[in-house]
Amino acid sequence: MALNDIEFEKFKLTLKKASEELETKELEYYSEWVYFLPSHSLKMNDVSLTHEYDIPTGWDGFGVEDLNKFEKMEFLVKTFESDEDPITFEKTIKYLIRKC
Repeated sequence: MALNDIEFEKFKLTLKKASEELETKELEYYSEWVYFLPSHSLKMNDVSLTHEYDIPTGWDGFGVEDLNKFEKMEFLVKTFESDEDPITFEKTIKYLIRKC
């Protein structure tokens, strides 16, 4: 799941907006498997960005590839990454937004 260029830029602007409104630069990505389906979420200050902001989700939504691309652009810097649980596939990645 990777966004096209227009969706990617909109995603970036939405992250900037959320960062300003929630007064934080810390972003948390969490993934797990729920009933045999993959699931993931983004949070800032314990606020679910996918519920409160216009962030594309589902099969055509954001993915780790997009977050990795933000890292390469130096928009995000990874501050923490947990090992993936071999049974539940839970994983947490934390980022810091560098450019707002």
